[in-house]
Amino acid sequence: MILSLIACFALCAPQQGALVPVGLIKNGQFAEGDTAEWVSSASSFEILTVNQPGFKYAARATFTPKAGGNPWDIGLNLTSTKPILKGSPVKIHAWIRSANSSKVALIFEQNSQPFTKIALKEVDLTPQWKEYQAEGIAAQEYTAGSTQLTVYLGYNAGSIDIANVTAETLGIAESKDPVPLLAHERLSNGELSGWGPTALNEFKTVPAGSPKFEKAIHCEFTNRASENPWAISLHAPSSGPVKQGHTIYLRAWMRSASSSKVSLIFERASNPFNKPINQVINLVPEWKEYRVAGISDADYKPTETQLTVFLNYGTGSVEIGDVLADDIGLTPISSLPVTVAYYAKPPSEAWRAPALARIEKYRKGDFSVKVTDANGKPIKGAIVKVEQVRQEFRFGTAAPAQLIVAKTPVGERFRANLARFFNTVVFENDLKWHQIAPEDYSDVDAAIKWLADRNFRIRGHNLVWGTYQYLPKDLKAMSNDQIVETIHKRITDMVTRFKGKLYLWDVVNEAATERELWDRIGWDKFGQVYKWAREADPNVQLCYNDYDWTEEEAVGSNHRVASTNLVKLLLKQGAPLDAIGLQSHDGPPLTPMSRVIEITQGLAKFGKALEVTEYDLGVQDDKFNGQYMRDFLTAMYSVPQVQSFLMWGFWEGAHWRANEGGAMIRKNWKLRPAALVWEDLVKHQWSTNISLTTKSDGTVRARAFYGLLKVTVTAHGKAKSQQVAVLPGKSGDVRMKL
Repeated sequence: MILSLIACFALCAPQQGALVPVGLIKNGQFAEGDTAEWVSSASSFEILTVNQPGFKYAARATFTPKAGGNPWDIGLNLTSTKPILKGSPVKIHAWIRSANSSKVALIFEQNSQPFTKIALKEVDLTPQWKEYQAEGIAAQEYTAGSTQLTVYLGYNAGSIDIANVTAETLGIAESKDPVPLLAHERLSNGELSGWGPTALNEFKTVPAGSPKFEKAIHCEFTNRASENPWAISLHAPSSGPVKQGHTIYLRAWMRSASSSKVSLIFERASNPFNKPINQVINLVPEWKEYRVAGISDADYKPTETQLTVFLNYGTGSVEIGDVLADDIGLTPISSLPVTVAYYAKPPSEAWRAPALARIEKYRKGDFSVKVTDANGKPIKGAIVKVEQVRQEFRFGTAAPAQLIVAKTPVGERFRANLARFFNTVVFENDLKWHQIAPEDYSDVDAAIKWLADRNFRIRGHNLVWGTYQYLPKDLKAMSNDQIVETIHKRITDMVTRFKGKLYLWDVVNEAATERELWDRIGWDKFGQVYKWAREADPNVQLCYNDYDWTEEEAVGSNHRVASTNLVKLLLKQGAPLDAIGLQSHDGPPLTPMSRVIEITQGLAKFGKALEVTEYDLGVQDDKFNGQYMRDFLTAMYSVPQVQSFLMWGFWEGAHWRANEGGAMIRKNWKLRPAALVWEDLVKHQWSTNISLTTKSDGTVRARAFYGLLKVTVTAHGKAKSQQVAVLPGKSGDVRMKL
């Protein structure tokens, strides 16, 4: 109902303009250490300098409720500065912590009788910084200054620290009528002109049997099992222009007697076919309207974009009725009534408990600490504090070398977030063959030094990407022998140059589809390139990297089968293969976690290490994006053969799927729920930080996550620290003498 109200406001009244977020408060960030604009009834309200990655200042409120009082007797208030329209959504966010785990209420409300609450959430705080939010819909129109953000404190005595407070509504932007992008009457009338069918058995007009439209397009097709979803498809060119940053809203009536799967796409009509909208849908036999949206990545003229439907997921039939696509300006996707089904069926939670049990079993090792005095006598009651210094598992991201070394405010923020969230980096494009000339490695060298100084592990991507699009331009004109010689030199030069600096190379990338090179020079050279890499560096791991291994629900199993056959070919050719890379560019409909784990465990039977190499999720919904991060990261971490989990970028300002919701940090450096989930799992739940007390024999025994630990022993007024490595198959025992 809320989405319907918002969408009506956005789309039913286009003469008012598109909706954009409008900030409602001033000084939610305590600019320059000032509490101006705030009103407090707490005992004290003072500024702290905290220098957190997302904010520099916070305010500390201390309070003691009166006996028999109410929560609203003590509070913090910030009056709004903008009007709010009836039916508009309102969202508030605040970072809060409390040393005594106080309870507070985060509220946006009318600031006079009857104090109508627009958004309200009660929260139990923790001693750690955490972002809280509340949201709601304005039931009436409010003038500027008639509402306020409030934090009720009167639940118990204590204190809170609060920072980075925001409140916003969806306000009015410049006047903008929707711009139609398709000559949709071609579909309403069942006309076939303008459509480009590919590999269809039947393509005709049929009666629709729907009161909404008289005719529909009927498509029948036979699955091409060895080919990709686009092998059978439909295309219709756009008839209108699209502006960069504008929202494209696509609605299509479809049905399928065979309950077929399709991809509903709005894309650039030429290479590289950028896709602002790319939604896989499981159709049903009844007519149903499917509504999806995306953000345009560029300005496009008429016919430079197109509606596309991929059909090669199985044998069957699909009927398409009315289709509408509009450029609706700056309307936020979150305000639109979209019909995204993240899973084809409600997922089961049965996978989670076994996954957590595997994490406890396979990601931890036993260790012991024995504490004695100078004479070797055991000390009972010594305090043993154990802290994780470095995890053995690689938690990482792709990053451009230029940003890692940039001497700019953006570079500083980027590096700060790298250090905060990750221990591993892969250069996004800098080492690809077609991207860079050998003399241009200065940024890479500087980035490697910065990363190595901070104990990052670095992954190499990639040596050979076997299609001319991703190869040097002059390679195509060479003879086969010259190509082979050039590849040999490329591999030897690159692996030798970065020897000892990288832990792994993606030797070949995406050969299941990018195969022009191998088809030309011969597949016998496929395994040979791995042997050349091993000759150049006997110690670096060598990986085969490809996509769509676990994305079965969205794309089927064809690509996984083709990639699996290539792994078998490498092993048959005696290639020194050490690892298999699972790119994991995910999007709805998503494969259930139980099946993701099953597929991954099946790949583990090759006896090679597995790596998640390029994770991202094309979902704008913040809450679900965070939920899926927790599930997918947990599922993969639970498979013992998985040695690394890297995402393909983390910041919207440098992310290839930013318009699809793929980044976990917004362009303004605001953390999405996925970032908080990542930090919670990687830095807290899967990182050892415990305090123990020695028994009468002076010993403590426990389990810790694999990696390097700092052990600090305190007894009899003395303290001593020592590092110990807890690794698979190795003893983590340490003796410490005070």
